[in-house]
Amino acid sequence: MRRWVGASKMVSAGGPRELPAPLTTFVGRRREAAGVCARLERNRLVTLTGAGGAGKSRLAVEVATSLTSRYRDGARFVELAGLSEPLLVAHAVAAGLEVQEQAGRTLPDVLVERLRDKVMLLVLDCCEHLVEAVAQLVLPLLSACRNLRVMATSRERLGIPGEALWPVTGLATPPAQAAGADVLEYDAVRLFVDRATAVEPGFAVTEANATAVAEICRKLDGLPLAIELAAARTNALDAEQLSSWLDDRFRLLAWETRAPLRRHRTLDSVVEWSYDLLSEPERKLFERLSVFAGAFTLDAVEAVATEEAGPACPADLLLRLVDKSLVTVVPVHSPARYRLLKTLRAYGLARLRRRGGLGPLSAQHAAYFHDLAEQAWERFRSPHQAVWVDRLKAEHDDLRAALEWLLASHDVDGAVRLAGALASFWDLQGRYAEGRVWLERALGADRNAAAKGRVRALNGLGLLAVIQGDPERAWLSCSEAERLSRRDGDLPGLVCSLQYLGFGALLLGNPDAAVETLGESLTAALKTDDPWLVGWSYLFLAMVEVTRSDFTQAEHHGRTAFRLLCESGEPKSIAWAELTLATASWGLGDVRDARARTGEALRLFHRLDAPWGLAEVFQVTAMLAVSHHHYEQAAALFGASDTARKKSGAALLSFLKGWRAAGIAKARRELGDRRFQEARDHGRQWPPATAVLATAAELGTEPPLLSPAPAEPRGADDTPAAPPHQASLHRRGDYWALAHDGRTVHLKHTVGLGYLARLLAAPGREFPARELAAADRGTARGGPAAPDGPVSPGAGDAGPVLDARAKDAYRRRLRELAEELDEAERFHDTGRAERARVELDAVTEQLAGAVGLGGRDRRAASDGERARLSVTKALKAAVKRISVHDPVLGQHLERSVRTGAYCSYAPDPATRIGWDGGAPG
Repeated sequence: MRRWVGASKMVSAGGPRELPAPLTTFVGRRREAAGVCARLERNRLVTLTGAGGAGKSRLAVEVATSLTSRYRDGARFVELAGLSEPLLVAHAVAAGLEVQEQAGRTLPDVLVERLRDKVMLLVLDCCEHLVEAVAQLVLPLLSACRNLRVMATSRERLGIPGEALWPVTGLATPPAQAAGADVLEYDAVRLFVDRATAVEPGFAVTEANATAVAEICRKLDGLPLAIELAAARTNALDAEQLSSWLDDRFRLLAWETRAPLRRHRTLDSVVEWSYDLLSEPERKLFERLSVFAGAFTLDAVEAVATEEAGPACPADLLLRLVDKSLVTVVPVHSPARYRLLKTLRAYGLARLRRRGGLGPLSAQHAAYFHDLAEQAWERFRSPHQAVWVDRLKAEHDDLRAALEWLLASHDVDGAVRLAGALASFWDLQGRYAEGRVWLERALGADRNAAAKGRVRALNGLGLLAVIQGDPERAWLSCSEAERLSRRDGDLPGLVCSLQYLGFGALLLGNPDAAVETLGESLTAALKTDDPWLVGWSYLFLAMVEVTRSDFTQAEHHGRTAFRLLCESGEPKSIAWAELTLATASWGLGDVRDARARTGEALRLFHRLDAPWGLAEVFQVTAMLAVSHHHYEQAAALFGASDTARKKSGAALLSFLKGWRAAGIAKARRELGDRRFQEARDHGRQWPPATAVLATAAELGTEPPLLSPAPAEPRGADDTPAAPPHQASLHRRGDYWALAHDGRTVHLKHTVGLGYLARLLAAPGREFPARELAAADRGTARGGPAAPDGPVSPGAGDAGPVLDARAKDAYRRRLRELAEELDEAERFHDTGRAERARVELDAVTEQLAGAVGLGGRDRRAASDGERARLSVTKALKAAVKRISVHDPVLGQHLERSVRTGAYCSYAPDPATRIGWDGGAPG
């Protein structure tokens, strides 16, 4: 039985040490819990900060429960949520510790005396509305009581010396491409399922509803309170309906539960609690920040969200909102970017709408991002293209919001100009379908929009349509652009429309009509004195000549185009010129020049993250591989090209169709249908980084510096690094799925991973090395245990087999990356460290495929010794591969896996990792 003491403090009737007993299971947060424990070992005051509903209190209780036995005098929990008077903070703490007041002495002095010799963890929950009073109490307590540890939960820091912060954000959510059972590897989904089965016992994640469940968790930013409120509706709504309902976030804000604290019963009340603690200038800025749909910079805040006559500095106000957990800092960005969680943004928009300020502010927001898009348009045809691509990628959510508002407010002219300014970005990024939707909506809203802006948008639509293999729509769009350009004397607009009409004719298989139209575009381009326009007319003509197999003329046009496009310095145009010249050189028999130019196109397209360009580079490299009799590599690269092209939605270039078909036919004939299809399917599964490295290896060029893959939404789970708690290793066909901290990687099967899974399935048990090796060979115990030689990779096992020179280059790059990673970790540069890890991952996979894993490189004296050497080598190789993907797991396994005549997995307690469901393959 429990009773309330003092300020809503819940203690046990049987003793003061008891912590609140949770009413629901604790799902996820193992990494965070371990991290907070580690912080408490190093720091005497740790404050868990985060937005309302993030789960700070629950995490604090879980941590305190796990640590109670480490403190001689236990852990005590004091809840301050129900306290409104700062003067009563000391009284609430005294009541929670069962300390009586003494006449003639202040209560803080009494607390100091009672706690001076205690070895105790004191948890102070919900401090944000009493920050000053809590800080004034905690500072003297920590100063006088050397063995006291304090863990506080608050939406902002206490701000006293020695305080260590632990941000508590949303649970990990699945990326957009996750499907099926894979979504259950993310904590947010696990929590949703746990709470949903409590109200609907038959609920389960299936192939049919997995995507909707993952979408629900992403829409809720992984916030535990929001997920629990949504899961409570599964008794009346299925997952698809619930996901649709969440599009009306204001409805979600009003959902209610019977939580003990009124302010925890709805999301609206949770956010309102934080909002009420703000000053008036902070409230106004918070509301105005809700106009941003994505991450924003301080410059954007000053331009869009700052009131002209406001007395306060916007930077100071923004940092105060960050401190109070209402604005989140987006990591690994320079300059710094900030964002609002979706639920907080919905609340801010509702407030802003009630004030009547949403319309004017949205107009200001749209104007700012239209200006930004126009700046990008002007600078896109320059050496700084990659910088502006990165900028527009970071601003894309807000550019979409600006377009939506312009269309909703019937500012058609603005919408047409903004969509037209973004057409080149959509082209480069392979966002053809999305770009066409926006351009069609803007152009279809009013055909009387300003002509100049309309011509640019029509040409942009025509370009995207022709790339997607829709020449009919491209013809309609570019014909209108041509008519308007001729009417208004718009030479640049006319040149672009004629270029795209000519390219469309080429795709329709009419090279003669293409030459006629492109010749007219060249004549018009020469009148503009713009080398970029002239260069592209020559480049399109070169593509026509490649189709006609007139490689000499193609080379002539291509070299002219290359020289002119280099004057502009635009990487995308130079890359296409390099690739076109590569096909011409190949047709002329100059394979060395073709390989060098294709390698340069690879470097440029990779830096721009251009999926269509990379797809064509992979394809040309596959054809070059066929000419070198590298048939397995060719098949895998054809598969990688298929994946990249499918991702972008681009059509196959007509002038490469014949060569592609011939290359595929020859590789299939040499390998046989089964081996060809296996290699091609494997290439289709390659992540982009692996495909890029495989291409570089085949071309004999230095691998381009790999950048980290774009981060998928993970419910704002950007907590600081900390020792993890759980991981799993499961066999799925020819791959092993390694899951840890909400992330799954797939590793091609090797015997070492099979051995490792057997050890993980039975912690503490010793397996004879001979038994492991014999099981792998399918023989009886004591039979031949070791392979006769190194194991070669299968078709496309981990990449193409490399020659000695390439292996040396890769090993050198691995050493450089290891040094770079070490330096980045020393200086806590997380962005640089992550980039190094990603490239280490890809390079190591390539090298592993080249040298083989699990083999034996020297003869041994006996079967037992051969088995020991073979198993030891295979296990170490497996652990090394895992280390590349996840250094924390790798370090744990290095400390925990014992090899020798007997092999075992003895978990190292210092790294606090538990393996779930490890099983032999």
